[in-house]
Amino acid sequence: MATPTDAASAAPEQENRVTLRDPIRESEERANQARIKRLTEAFNVFDQESNNTIPSSELGTVVRSLGLVPTEGELQDILSEMSDDSNPESIHLERFLNVMNTILKDRRYQGEPESKILRAFQVLDTQNNGYLTEDEFRNYLCKEGEPFNDEEFQDFMTIALDDETNHKCTYKDFVQHLIVEDND
Repeated sequence: MATPTDAASAAPEQENRVTLRDPIRESEERANQARIKRLTEAFNVFDQESNNTIPSSELGTVVRSLGLVPTEGELQDILSEMSDDSNPESIHLERFLNVMNTILKDRRYQGEPESKILRAFQVLDTQNNGYLTEDEFRNYLCKEGEPFNDEEFQDFMTIALDDETNHKCTYKDFVQHLIVEDND
């Protein structure tokens, strides 16, 4: 049984305790708060009804607005992680934050550096012209890999082709439009 003198002798011991800061944990917490803020701001742009939900159809746009570049298949995987069986047409903010915070933390779906994108265009430019034509793009984008449909191809060509160069894509200029700055 503790006596009043025991309690009095324990008090100075508690007063002398020193709490050490953990700078790594503090840094991780600040980074986490910054990610949550960034994700919430992006989500809120598409939350038209201000009810902490967005349409599932907007997920790709939100994810890409964050500078991430998942494939359509990867986007479907993200959507399935966020989907609520009771309302598959909507994504709730809480689920979005949980999944996307992990994705950002793990640095998944990051864009490629400019030099790598430029090199890819150079490989496709077999004649070393410094540009690709609409026919070349159609061949690569509609017949290879994850093919574009007609609408996607036309949207891409609207951005890619330069009216001043007889509808050719000068890829060094075009690469500048593809580069996404890292906001972290």
